[in-house]
Amino acid sequence: METSGANPLQPLAELVTYLITRREVILNHWRTACEQDPTLGKVSAMSREEFNNLLPVILDILEQRLLSQAPQIDAGSTATAHGLHRWQKAHSLRETMQELNHLAKTLYNEVQAFQALSPQTDAQLLLWVHGQIAELMSQTLNGSVQKYDELQRLEAASRAATLQQAVDQMDELARQRGDMLRTSSHDLRGSFGIINSAAYLLKTENLDQSERTQFMEMLNRNLASVHTLLDGLMDLSRLEAGEETLQVESFDAAQLLQEMVANAQPIATERNLVLGADGPASLMVETDRLKLYRIVQNLLLNALRYTPSGYIAVSWSIEGDYRWMFSIQNSGPGLPDNLTGLFARQLKPPSESSAANPDQTEPGPALPPANQAIPAGPELAQQAKQGVGGEGVGLQIVKRLCEMLDASLHVETKAGRGTLFRIRMPIHATKIA
Repeated sequence: METSGANPLQPLAELVTYLITRREVILNHWRTACEQDPTLGKVSAMSREEFNNLLPVILDILEQRLLSQAPQIDAGSTATAHGLHRWQKAHSLRETMQELNHLAKTLYNEVQAFQALSPQTDAQLLLWVHGQIAELMSQTLNGSVQKYDELQRLEAASRAATLQQAVDQMDELARQRGDMLRTSSHDLRGSFGIINSAAYLLKTENLDQSERTQFMEMLNRNLASVHTLLDGLMDLSRLEAGEETLQVESFDAAQLLQEMVANAQPIATERNLVLGADGPASLMVETDRLKLYRIVQNLLLNALRYTPSGYIAVSWSIEGDYRWMFSIQNSGPGLPDNLTGLFARQLKPPSESSAANPDQTEPGPALPPANQAIPAGPELAQQAKQGVGGEGVGLQIVKRLCEMLDASLHVETKAGRGTLFRIRMPIHATKIA
């Protein structure tokens, strides 16, 4: 710049010295102005170092420019780094720009204070200093705006990707639901076809008693299957509509499991299956007893139905101070391919080795639960004998019940080695549905 006088740089050097000496005051005045701004509510929560961030570097750049020295640090990169810092502190772009505006006003006030102390300072020089401050603060604002723009674009792209992923998941769930309903419809049509045939044959004249008994058993068996499948679909509808609530109570889960295994022993013996129970004699929990029963009943009947020979093991244990688990494992043939992939994305367990099936982990089916009270041994055996279709419906019900109990459902299966269902849940209820 050009100024009149014998030593035109002397007043400028004095101004720079003044600003250097006032550096701490400038930063303090800047923070005070920001704290007094009602639109800047996050300032008081930041430490001095966090609040100042790279702004002292911006002041260094200003001093170097006023002394016509080449800045050692680029103002633009410093401004973008400051913008990133404010973004990470959850400051909006408006808040960051307002902070910088307060800094610019603070610097202008310091120049006016210097002018009051040195009234002989050339007015043109002070105007030039104002211009340098304005130019530097403009660059700082632009750098912050550019960084915010970049980050907002990245965030928008991330949100779009997340939304697309959610849409894809919903499409997949819709496809799975369609498959499940088609399977259920096929089961219903098949059962109704048999029912119609049996009812028609019962009208036939000259049927002997053995044939009539056979057709009656066929009719009753398929009516029970249709009834159970329709109950399962209605259960699932109620669960998905949020019409079921939790009834939390304190009870002995070990006693409940032991009773259910004892009730299932007759049908296991009839099928030459070895059904065992293993776990602590007592395990007090707080949860919904009936919903826990429905989960166990589904999985236990499932094991009884799909294990042609061999073993079924029911076990339970405490995991730390807050969670407990139970599992039902069978030595059956494993789940068929059309079922193992049905809920793979929903129920795939975390990476953990299992002594049961170490080579493969896939989800599988469970039987629909009964709506009535807890059945006695003969009733449980009769349900296992009848069997039901619509395995996807049953697994969806088990999954929904687990969600209501804040429980996790893990399923592992391997052809020829059987299937393991493992449920983990809190010892004490943590949420109310």
